[in-house]
Amino acid sequence: MDQTLKCDPEAGIQPMHASGDCVYWPIARREVDRVLSFEDREPHSGTYGCFDRVHWCWKFTDFPGARFQEGAFTLSWLFTSPMANATYGNPRILDWLTASLDYWSSIQYPDGSFDEAYPYEHSLAATAFTSFYVGEAYLRVIDHLDPELKDRLNETFGLAGDWMCRNDETHGVLSNHLAAAAAGLHNIARITGESRFEHRSEYFVDRILAKQSCEGWYEEYGGADPGYQTHATFYLAWIWQQTRKARLLASLTKAIEFQRFTIHPNGTLGGEYGSRGTEFYYPAGFEILASHLDCAASVALALRTSAADQMIAGPATMDSYNIFPLLNNYLFAAESTQTDLNRSPLPCENLGDWSFPEAGLHFKSTPAYYGILSTSKGGVVRVYDKTTNELAMSDCGYWAESSNGVISSQSMDRTNAVQQSDDSVEVRAPFVSVNQRTMQPHTFVLFRLFTITLGRWQRVAYAVKQLLVKVLVSRRKQSPAWLTRTVEFGEERVVIKDRIESESKLRFQNLTKAAKFLTIHMGSSRYFQSQELDLPESQTLSEAVARLNAGEAFEHTSHWQQPDPEGVAI
Repeated sequence: MDQTLKCDPEAGIQPMHASGDCVYWPIARREVDRVLSFEDREPHSGTYGCFDRVHWCWKFTDFPGARFQEGAFTLSWLFTSPMANATYGNPRILDWLTASLDYWSSIQYPDGSFDEAYPYEHSLAATAFTSFYVGEAYLRVIDHLDPELKDRLNETFGLAGDWMCRNDETHGVLSNHLAAAAAGLHNIARITGESRFEHRSEYFVDRILAKQSCEGWYEEYGGADPGYQTHATFYLAWIWQQTRKARLLASLTKAIEFQRFTIHPNGTLGGEYGSRGTEFYYPAGFEILASHLDCAASVALALRTSAADQMIAGPATMDSYNIFPLLNNYLFAAESTQTDLNRSPLPCENLGDWSFPEAGLHFKSTPAYYGILSTSKGGVVRVYDKTTNELAMSDCGYWAESSNGVISSQSMDRTNAVQQSDDSVEVRAPFVSVNQRTMQPHTFVLFRLFTITLGRWQRVAYAVKQLLVKVLVSRRKQSPAWLTRTVEFGEERVVIKDRIESESKLRFQNLTKAAKFLTIHMGSSRYFQSQELDLPESQTLSEAVARLNAGEAFEHTSHWQQPDPEGVAI
């Protein structure tokens, strides 16, 4: 794997999105009124302090999701940070914060766990994330809290820590969840003074580092996911800030060196080529490390203005399930921003080609474009024009309606057959069934009946969670059809040559080639970015259907070529 940057002496370091100002608080400030509306702020209410507005206000759900209580950190920041101006030291904010802490304690199960997605889930994610954010809120305002509430919260934190000492996440490797567990336990150790929680925190860090690829990336459902890696990076960077452990800093250095390749010339990050298809950016980890690691500074400085201009998926685009962790991250970043930094160029600002075969990712940077190919996602391609810094070509593969239901050439499989030469990469990927199920009234009723009966036993609940992940996320039911895609990377031109073959028993009703779509079930994906507005419409390939149903192969070629100043391809 060649990771040696080849600098263009004439281009130098482009002022991509560098800014010396703290951009994060102004961005977060625009969302404060919205997120304060999430909380039940009426002291006489039975759900006073609850941040799950759909539960307490709309009354559309039958349980309060614990992760909404991450809003407690938002309130603690507004109360304790001089940046917040009008809310700084405001007694009303403290009242609402106290209520949110109390409510979090009230929804804990006797075993110490919390729910995220459904009743009696006993979720590691909900317990981990809230232990971190509520713990951080508690530590920031501990001197302002009633002694009785402090005693109750100390007991709550201890129970949560005990539960995380006994339980783990087994339905998949999600490094950002494990990192949150490590950070949450570290805060519990600070609150309770009990070293066993710190030992368990180190266990979760060890799990992450043991699964870290030699290429640098942290695992998310079997592969590299740029968006979620920025999330995991934050918790690990925060832990390093607390502990200064050398091996953790070494791990973060490798991870961020990889992360730099996933930043695009227009200031966006990630996408369908990642294992989970996410495109959001959690900046705080990079800001924390920026004065210690050149690679972290290069990311942080490059994306500050991108965040301010909302080029990248940020708080303004988040739904209620992701607004608090991302908004809180911007608040952490606001505290960590430094202005006296310089940055080295990113790979997209240099010249070279780099392969990460374990991730199934290939990057090519020429004076004309920055290209990305994911062989582990069936040949997803992105090309950014360096003249305009815009997304010039996006190809997410094919989807079809067939006798096997909806199928697609895009799915996560790091074992796809790949052949690579000096200027081209070929990948052969099967078409796989796409799960498009949504919850229906009868399935919802049956699921709720299960959760309030057999699902109340934790072992049964965990078995069901593993089944849900298998059905919704990791299942790969192959159809007898294959895409062979060859991507040729020239200096000013990218050519995609496709060949689709199928067995006669598979019948196609239609076949579509699309610039942007995602097949994995992933609630944290598909947030809007302005670059989507310039993408071409999907292509319906009627000729392909006739050929494939006749037992013939179908071939299709597309390309991007840098236009001349008049807008004509050279």
